[in-house]
Amino acid sequence: MNRKKAAIWVLGNKALNLAVKCADFIDAQCVFAPFDKTAGYSDERLTGFDHFAESLSSRFHEFESHVFIMASGIVVRSIAGLIQDKSTDPAVLVMDEAGDHVISLISGHLGGANAMAVKLASCLGADPVITTATDVNNIMAVDEIASKIGANVENKAMIKKVSSCMLNQVPVALICDRILFDTYYGSTDLKLDHFEKFDDADFTDYGALCFITEKNYKIPEDLLQKSLFIRPANLVIGIGCNKNTSKDEIANAVNSVFEDFEMSPLSIAGVATIDVKKNEPGLVEYVQSINSILHSYEAAQLDEVSAAGMSEPSAYAQKHVNAKGVAEPAALLCAGPEAQLVAVKQKIGNVTVAVAAKKMVCPQGSKGKLFVVGIGPGDTDYITSHARRVIENSEVVVGYKKYIELIAPIITSKEAISTGMTKEIERVDEAIRAAAKGKTVSLVCSGDAGIYGMAGLVYERMAVIGIDVDTAISPGLSASIAAASLLGAPLTNDFITLSLSNLLTPTETVEKRIEAAAASDMVTAVYNPVSKKRVELIRQLQASFLKHRKDTTLVGIVKHALRGGQKIEVSLLKDFLECDMDMNSIIIIGNSETVMINDRMVTKRGYERKL
Repeated sequence: MNRKKAAIWVLGNKALNLAVKCADFIDAQCVFAPFDKTAGYSDERLTGFDHFAESLSSRFHEFESHVFIMASGIVVRSIAGLIQDKSTDPAVLVMDEAGDHVISLISGHLGGANAMAVKLASCLGADPVITTATDVNNIMAVDEIASKIGANVENKAMIKKVSSCMLNQVPVALICDRILFDTYYGSTDLKLDHFEKFDDADFTDYGALCFITEKNYKIPEDLLQKSLFIRPANLVIGIGCNKNTSKDEIANAVNSVFEDFEMSPLSIAGVATIDVKKNEPGLVEYVQSINSILHSYEAAQLDEVSAAGMSEPSAYAQKHVNAKGVAEPAALLCAGPEAQLVAVKQKIGNVTVAVAAKKMVCPQGSKGKLFVVGIGPGDTDYITSHARRVIENSEVVVGYKKYIELIAPIITSKEAISTGMTKEIERVDEAIRAAAKGKTVSLVCSGDAGIYGMAGLVYERMAVIGIDVDTAISPGLSASIAAASLLGAPLTNDFITLSLSNLLTPTETVEKRIEAAAASDMVTAVYNPVSKKRVELIRQLQASFLKHRKDTTLVGIVKHALRGGQKIEVSLLKDFLECDMDMNSIIIIGNSETVMINDRMVTKRGYERKL
């Protein structure tokens, strides 16, 4: 059954506003609300109902997940008669109307409710409420791994036994790829042993066995009673066939190969062939019968494939389809980079079958999340409520040592990773890797993370080191905004931000930007004006601005804005170099419309021209 992705249910107006917001976060197709509550909304996802219970009953199994923004008691009573089995029930989440808590209620692992709760909470700055025993005890459940790698669970009733053994420290044997074990259990304290193959040890004394493999081992009955089989979708079948070969003959050939090579059909990820066979009726019918996808490639593409174990070119294939081979290269090409042949081509009647295995890919923890957080000027009074909540919900906080010290009162019980000046790349990499291990991480920056902050570097480094983690930006109060609030209202019209640091930007580029800003007659907020070693650029800035603006143009200088040691001065363009400034200062140079009003620096917006 093909289900729609997600639905959101509400009973009142306040919840409806939150539901429309959440629908974007989780790509919900429908937002259900009483008909009288939908008036005034043009969102095409809105669907009205007369009776909540009746509507829910008819549509419960239509979606993969449901989010209910209402009292949990209403939800529990409403779904009690609808739930059937944890392996097939949709995920169910409950939120309060204030959006403070997101509860994973049903199908936490296989249905993805836990991961969705964490995602929604992250987007809203809310608290995720996860109650599944393995999560509470910080144990990666095997059915959660199945969900992560897109695997099929063969005998779902055994999930409970394996999880129970893990929770109670009963020895469990995990037979799987080494990279999968290292990714999810490499540093575990569980009584969990790893084996590459079933015949690597005596498994008699283990409380449970968990196989995460496409291999269909022949297992003694006593061990079979305590074994869970999780089948990663990593096998691609390459098929070549004669014209008018029936679906049944193709199916029999494939089944024969899978039996001979001891592979599970539940691990089939796709079927591949040459383009001239993509409309072959029997082949199309076979692919449809196993609910798979048929991929086809041109002969030239297949001829370029080269891998260990491939058979010699086929004269028959060359004659009839103008390719050196079909089954093997098609399977390998479809399986992707670093794929391996696990069944070389087998000619069975009118069908040739080969099987390639994809490289094992282990998505890093679904709960892993990297927030790049702007903490504002540093005084905790000016940290946004969203940023504060994100930091409080994080397991790890990473940042420049000084910034970690500024927010020390709200990270007392957290793992803190700090580095010194010029170590930006190192701390960004630390933050990415911590998130990749499944942790919720806050990488803190002063001001706003996207304005001369770490946000851009995070995305750059993920591309360089090859780790892509779920990332979100929590905006903060930028230094220029903080300084402007202390000076008055100098940024009420167009303005430019300009950094004089030439550490990362070439000096000649900084000089060009200075000149462009000076000529624009826009208010200019200057970051990093001077350092102990760099004093010449601020003089060039003054000289450039004096060429284009009056020497009496107002200039505000704010040092340590909104934090301890704050100092505010207002000067003139011709004199401001005499003021106290350093790397912790912001300079705001006014334009031709900037004036002093009651000791406040104000840039006129032009409202007086409307009078």
